[in-house]
Amino acid sequence: MRALRTVIVEDEIGAANQLTSLLKSIYPNIAVVTILRGVEEAVEWITSSASPDLAFFDIQLEDGLSFEIFKRCEVRFPVVFTTAYDQYAIEAFKVNSIDYLLKPIKEADLRFSIKKYEAVGRTEVKPLMLDQLADLLDASQKTFTLLIRVKDRLIPVKENEFAYFFLENGIVKGCTLTRQTFSLDQTIEELATRLNNKNFFRANRQVVVNRAAIQEAEYYFNGRLALKLLYAPAKPVLISKARVPVFKNWWATGSSGL
Repeated sequence: MRALRTVIVEDEIGAANQLTSLLKSIYPNIAVVTILRGVEEAVEWITSSASPDLAFFDIQLEDGLSFEIFKRCEVRFPVVFTTAYDQYAIEAFKVNSIDYLLKPIKEADLRFSIKKYEAVGRTEVKPLMLDQLADLLDASQKTFTLLIRVKDRLIPVKENEFAYFFLENGIVKGCTLTRQTFSLDQTIEELATRLNNKNFFRANRQVVVNRAAIQEAEYYFNGRLALKLLYAPAKPVLISKARVPVFKNWWATGSSGL
């Protein structure tokens, strides 16, 4: 097995480390040349360094979409995009024949991408194609409306009207910014794929919070954070120690949160 030089463009250190670990377990001769955090850093590195054999670009970086990299410099190596966007947006990649990995990245999917690279080599990425994908991805992140059943009526409530969503006795409920609580038909997982990830963050398995509802966060036991929310639920909303860096980055920069 020949040596393989690769580059990772990813603004979340935890995600970059996970991808590095998976790559090395699949391809022992791989060398991760560098991990780049954003568009600016990637453009600077690409224009001044020897091309790698393969690269992995997260789509949404701390300073913009990685599609911008292709507009600002010549990318002379194959790229696999990584993304946390929902299934609607993923269909755009299938249609345009661009390789991608859906986060959280699974070993089987990564192994398939490596084999595809070895068999096919470079897939040309055209600027027009990326513009079309950017438009589709942007559309997929627009605010959506939940239809709430109240007795014999359906009431439309926009996602940004909710302060948080939570699981109570096996039922998913949403508390609005006007302090109304509704039972929902969706699961927490379904909501996580539909909500705008710049505005909503999945604090834990049972709670998804709106940025607008977060008043402050305080340090809790074992390195966790406890969120103080508008109209807070009975139980404290805790963020695990492992998720704290991701939350802080989302809260500060508006990057992907779900």
